[in-house]
Amino acid sequence: MSLENNSYPLLANLQRVCLKQNIPFASYRLPLQTEISTLVQYKSFPEKIDLTDQLEQYSGFIIAPFLNSDQHNSFILTPDITFNSDDISPGFVQSLSGITNFLTEIIPLGKEIVSTQRENFIDQVNFAKHAIEEGMFHKVVLSKVRVEKLNVNFSAPAFFQNLCIKYPYAFVYMIQIPKVGCWIGATPEPILVLEDGKVKTVSLAGTQISTVGEIESYRWSEKEIEEQGIVTGFVENTLHSLKIDNFTKYGPANFKAGNLIHLKTSFEFEEADLKNRLAEFIKAFHPTPSVGGLPKEAARGFIIKNEIHDRAYYTGFLGPLNIENKSNLFVNLRCLQLFKKKFVLYSGAGITASSIAENEWDETDNKMLTMMNAMEIPNP
Repeated sequence: MSLENNSYPLLANLQRVCLKQNIPFASYRLPLQTEISTLVQYKSFPEKIDLTDQLEQYSGFIIAPFLNSDQHNSFILTPDITFNSDDISPGFVQSLSGITNFLTEIIPLGKEIVSTQRENFIDQVNFAKHAIEEGMFHKVVLSKVRVEKLNVNFSAPAFFQNLCIKYPYAFVYMIQIPKVGCWIGATPEPILVLEDGKVKTVSLAGTQISTVGEIESYRWSEKEIEEQGIVTGFVENTLHSLKIDNFTKYGPANFKAGNLIHLKTSFEFEEADLKNRLAEFIKAFHPTPSVGGLPKEAARGFIIKNEIHDRAYYTGFLGPLNIENKSNLFVNLRCLQLFKKKFVLYSGAGITASSIAENEWDETDNKMLTMMNAMEIPNP
């Protein structure tokens, strides 16, 4: 993957210097937009935040893990400078090369991460189905990881720009925070979009590989319709529990995200209904049933007990918060974690009573293709 064909060489150079010096930054492109925003915090470290705080007081790029813990905290990157696309001063980038105070901070090494074995994943799915039959929960989302060595010619900036080209309907990002590490992704699922006086969220569930034909022509199995119904019901019930009753619902409808087709139901309500309650909204929705399960606590407990790997920031959420009176927070799906000599791919599948374990393994492979296709890695 060569930088020669990339549209934004100055952005690539900025990202390259920030990565080398471990300087906190976030580059992102919103769905169906062309402009790339890059936030750089080079004067201080991003602030660790409590998601129960009044989030309206913060402005910047937020990232939160699947579960807050001693190892994984939520952070807000508050930019000292912001760039749009390639409107970047080469002199400023050169000055960043001399900043070394972030190099002493702990950088995640990923030593204990190993690829999930097919047999282990299938056993987990069948164990989860047994738990569902026993009435422990209705749905649980199980994930897997795949560890790959980095090609010596790999360029993270080129990969990021390739994702922007390949996936116009996704939220594409690259973020680096010293205690978080570097994550790159192209996620299709917003947890909250706030702009122009409106708040939007979605339920996204059901997955099949995109082939040929009109998007409306795709049909769904009983399992996929059931899964979508579970997530949609959760969103509706949660909005009602927050006393947000006057919302508009659209769907479900087929939605294309990269190489996949999903079922999506959209919800919209007035921003006034959420005034000063952003933290309450996040607490109620995160983790959503599309990445955790239902009931939330029972499914989350099963994941913690049975998944061998640490999800870290996979299936957390991230995005620009309160920037120019807008927020775009997305579930961290279709992503990878970048280390010095390797990277880790993450993907998951929703397990219900009608799941077939082997099919769920194939679904998680298909979801990894979003990253692998952009990196030109063959599917095993």
